[in-house]
Amino acid sequence: MSVENKVCNTILEAMGHTPMIRLNRMVDADSADVLVKFEGLNVGGSIKTRTAFAMIEAAEQKGLLHKDSIIVEPTSGNQGVGIALVAAVKGYKSIIIMPDSVSEERRKLVQNYGAEVVLVHDAGDIGACIMECAATAKRMAEENPNVYVPQQFENPANVMAHHTQTAKEILAQTEGIVIDGYCSGIGTGGTITGVGEVLKTANPNMEIWAIEPEHAAILSGGIIGTHIQMGIGDGLIPAILNQHIYDNVVIVTDEEALQTAKDLARLEGLMCGISSGTNVAAALKMAKKLGKGKTVVTILPDTAERYFSTALFE
Repeated sequence: MSVENKVCNTILEAMGHTPMIRLNRMVDADSADVLVKFEGLNVGGSIKTRTAFAMIEAAEQKGLLHKDSIIVEPTSGNQGVGIALVAAVKGYKSIIIMPDSVSEERRKLVQNYGAEVVLVHDAGDIGACIMECAATAKRMAEENPNVYVPQQFENPANVMAHHTQTAKEILAQTEGIVIDGYCSGIGTGGTITGVGEVLKTANPNMEIWAIEPEHAAILSGGIIGTHIQMGIGDGLIPAILNQHIYDNVVIVTDEEALQTAKDLARLEGLMCGISSGTNVAAALKMAKKLGKGKTVVTILPDTAERYFSTALFE
């Protein structure tokens, strides 16, 4: 039964089933069609609610959580919002450890769901900062047996959320359409791995691109610094990333990501975040490469409303 035809017992029952939207004004006439899955309309405003729910549910099924558990997660943003939301619904205390370079809105959203925020200084190397966030979470777990750390960069439930939800929704929404290309920014690696594996099974001849910010291009052997494409480019190679699933790695600059995110609002009416600009900037390049008659899919991971304090609204 669809959500609109029933009463949800909790907000979590309304999760997922986000729309797939064809881009019109941003795509050249001689390019492939570009379809975007808008996760900004998901519960919690991002794709990460799916993975937060999946990881917490998996921990419950394994008996790793109890009424006094404290869920602690190091994250560069949206996963923290998702964890805080799911913890709020299920009655767990949560602590989110974040770089101090994330947007102010992300911090406030996490706090408004009742979670505690611990900030770690980003001194110009996002990879080192994320590693320190992870080390802080590990120390908390060592000091308190009630602490549970989902470890999104390592947790297979992260990938499974996209196998069983996101990718299946994409295939259902594009029934009768051959997906020739898919591209995704890399944060935890969960989205590109989970969605990519399912789509590649459906069409082994499709092309998949991994996307990195210019200043966190670890897969490309580039420099690791600080960038504004929050949620991807954490300056490390995640354990759950399937490095065989993608055919190419492309780099997107902060300027490209920002301008594309602004264009999505002004030309397509899609008010989405900076990493959505990242994904679409790459998707438009892929669409030009593949050409007319083909179809490229990507994801808009979150909504623009958590970026008011950033360059997206300057």
